[in-house]
Amino acid sequence: MDEYFSPDYVTARRRFREAAAQAGGKMDALGLEARGPNGEDLTIDIAWFGSQTPHRVLVHSSGLHGVEGFAGSAIQLQWLRDGIPTPHTDHAILLVHVLNPWGMAWLRRFNEHNVDLNRNFLGPGEPFNGAPDGYVALNDFLNPATPPSHDFFYARALPLLLRHGMPAMRQAVAGGQYDYPQGLFFGGARVEPGPARFQSYLADRLSGAARITAIDVHTGLGAFGQDCLLVDATEQRSAACHAMQAAFGDPVQRSNSEESVAYKVRGAQESMYFRLFPGAEVYFATQEFGTYRAIAVLAALRAENRWHHYGGGSVRHPTKVRLREVFGPDRFDWREAVLRRGRQVIRQALLLAFPLQTSS
Repeated sequence: MDEYFSPDYVTARRRFREAAAQAGGKMDALGLEARGPNGEDLTIDIAWFGSQTPHRVLVHSSGLHGVEGFAGSAIQLQWLRDGIPTPHTDHAILLVHVLNPWGMAWLRRFNEHNVDLNRNFLGPGEPFNGAPDGYVALNDFLNPATPPSHDFFYARALPLLLRHGMPAMRQAVAGGQYDYPQGLFFGGARVEPGPARFQSYLADRLSGAARITAIDVHTGLGAFGQDCLLVDATEQRSAACHAMQAAFGDPVQRSNSEESVAYKVRGAQESMYFRLFPGAEVYFATQEFGTYRAIAVLAALRAENRWHHYGGGSVRHPTKVRLREVFGPDRFDWREAVLRRGRQVIRQALLLAFPLQTSS
């Protein structure tokens, strides 16, 4: 598995760029001013195959949540080495490698401004303010202004879970907040440089697309080693939801806290696609691979956040090691499942994106 799962961001970036070049992809790099732990450059790397003015396109992206990027990067590297099918004349395939390179390099879920980028894709006129009432009530518990310590997290968390239930807690805590800049799941005060440059890139390059299929890979929600495909099932997206259920089958789940492992999110990446391309058929799914129990994931996020803001922040600290493990378990069975299901979903996505094209 080590040939696909990279030990760090620098290795993952190099492997991706080399494999994409060998596969014949046209490379673009969206540079960021932020730097890695050793001063290295950080870029959102995009491998483009097929038409430069596509009518139909498949976008496969990884690493929006930084430290989660090791799984998506591995899937993309496997696909490049398997071989990218040659798109038809007016079709294109885009592999977007690590949308939050700072987070992957520094082993954080968030970016250099502590922003959760999947809460940052708000449209023009949408306010970057507000927090759920439940989050406000839990702020002191979620975001202690002290370095990490043994403060009986699980003993304090259990009564809250029993009182409110996991779906309500998950929605209140993780749905996104804009009032606590040093807190977990902070959506930012403005559109961040990475999302801004990515949106501009897509708006320019996919302006003529009539059908856009997008798969965005994440980890940390759901049963260990199992994946689901989270889709927007609101009334205006019902036709697309049915098409994705037909394409991907039982793993498709509606992205709300009552019917799936997920929760509704303000400023999610998928909203960008619907906003930028109102005249196109858009099929967007988040492929989410389960790791550990939600309470263990929250504990790791909370401890690392305290280390980042009130400790030394170095990438060698135990809170960083633990965070990487809860979002990318170092186990053969988990990694094998990621690669197997990553390959399967890509094949299904190709058929959804290009229904009249026979893919190899």
